[in-house]
Amino acid sequence: MRIWVIFLAFISLCAPASANVSLADELCTFGTGLDGKISEVVAKSDQFDCSDNKYDFAGSRLWVKVPFQAGSLPAGAIEVQGDNNGLSAMAVHSILTDGTIKSAYFSEQQVIDSWRPKGHYGLPIPGSEDAATRSQIETVYLSLDNPRVASSITLIQLASKKRWDDLKLPLSTMFALLCGMAIMPFFYNVFFYGALRHSFMLWHSVMILGTVVYTFSSSGLIFLAFPETSLTMKFLLNYWTLAIAIAASGFFLDRFVEPGKIAGWLRPILLSTAVLPVFVTAYVFQTTDGYETQTRNFYHASFIPYLLVVLYTMVHALRRGSKAIWFQIAAWTPIIGFSFDRIARGMDLYIGIHELDYGLYFVLVLETIILAFGVANRIMRLRRRHEHTLKEQVELTLLADTDGLTAISNRRALEKAFTRNMVDRKYSHLAILDIDFFKQVNDQYGHETGDEVLRVVGRELGQTRHFTARIGGEEFALLMKPDERGSRKSNPAAEMTRICEVLIRAVYENVREIKQPVTFSVGITAIPKRTSLRAVMSTADKRLYDAKNNGRNQVVSFDLSNLDPRPGSSVAVG
Repeated sequence: MRIWVIFLAFISLCAPASANVSLADELCTFGTGLDGKISEVVAKSDQFDCSDNKYDFAGSRLWVKVPFQAGSLPAGAIEVQGDNNGLSAMAVHSILTDGTIKSAYFSEQQVIDSWRPKGHYGLPIPGSEDAATRSQIETVYLSLDNPRVASSITLIQLASKKRWDDLKLPLSTMFALLCGMAIMPFFYNVFFYGALRHSFMLWHSVMILGTVVYTFSSSGLIFLAFPETSLTMKFLLNYWTLAIAIAASGFFLDRFVEPGKIAGWLRPILLSTAVLPVFVTAYVFQTTDGYETQTRNFYHASFIPYLLVVLYTMVHALRRGSKAIWFQIAAWTPIIGFSFDRIARGMDLYIGIHELDYGLYFVLVLETIILAFGVANRIMRLRRRHEHTLKEQVELTLLADTDGLTAISNRRALEKAFTRNMVDRKYSHLAILDIDFFKQVNDQYGHETGDEVLRVVGRELGQTRHFTARIGGEEFALLMKPDERGSRKSNPAAEMTRICEVLIRAVYENVREIKQPVTFSVGITAIPKRTSLRAVMSTADKRLYDAKNNGRNQVVSFDLSNLDPRPGSSVAVG
């Protein structure tokens, strides 16, 4: 919404300045060396070229002859305007009806200082500030030293100096706002790239920087921030930043669209046409002497293949079901339309409407904003997909580490927990618990009842503060946490006794088919600092064996193998 408000404000600002008199159809050209003088040129006025070939000239100094048509302009000084890209010294000469010549000479820095928004020069026509003299001006001669772009000539127009002086600040503010709006997505791209590392965010950042620098330079704001910038530097920035932004947009499109939505054969075509303007720009800048129509035409023509390929790619990806491509369609369709117009005017196929250049700025900024939303949407979708993948991985890990019958950990998870415990030392003892006479339960009451016993035991063990796992048919292991209070009543043997009492009651209350109590035997051992799970389980298993041999239904926490069986040598479960 804000960009449209700025656009409407621009229209209202430019309304008073729309009374400019365009002279592209009426101007004539003539070329001389840098030593050409106005008096000699006026004498050869009949040799000026007014045909369609008037932009092809020989010589380092181009002379432009225009009729002084200021009747539709307000009173006051009149200036001649045109594109200032790549210019150096200039001069403006007024030819009065009596043959008098009034001249004004401008160095490159003075041409720079006379800049107008959208990167034009605005040089005052000598004598136009005086009403009496202005009425006598018949013809204006303009000399340009080593011009490099046709728009320095094709965009020549007469305008009110005062009105454009008044518009300089508000229009500059408008361009500054456009640059500010366009640069904002760059910062969150940098932020999100640091966390997500998606390459399309880098290419989008290059696009943004290219667009912002192009707008900053070609609009003339560069002269406000950096007054010493040469017109040649501005010229180079305009050409290079646009070419680089276009190249980056091709790689952005390739990376941004979902995988598989652009066919493999189309991708190299897209990328090669995207970088074509970069190579053509490098070729164009080999020409530095004078103005070469054909080289500039090559530059503008180099964008056409890419624009056509992008149009095809957007339709192609849309037909393949891409959702991300909708953002490109919304952002790039207006740009492509304006670009074809700009290319046609840049190749001098027609003069066109100069104000369309302002429209190009707005759609470029609009493009960065739309694609910013597209990037945000793509990030959210990638994040959701990443979270879904992580969730699936967690679920698979849980399935791999979970016993299917009891829903507690299995031996694989026990091994992982034991390995972690070698570092964090959360558990001090290992206990192995076995259901007494479980085979008889299966034989007498059936495997369904036996499975229900296992489920009840697993559920109750899972509610303790210890790590529990089913490691065999009716065998369970516990990694026991020490009691932080250090109570003697909470030693591992006593705690396992209480746990077994809870298990006996739970099975009795929940598995009604079994009439007699189901009891448990347990072997416990401490976990040394440097040991293996196999060694610890071997010790606990021996003590479980002792508990079984000693009559079952008991907890054994030390080695009984070398002792004679006597009452009190074990802890019986009451």
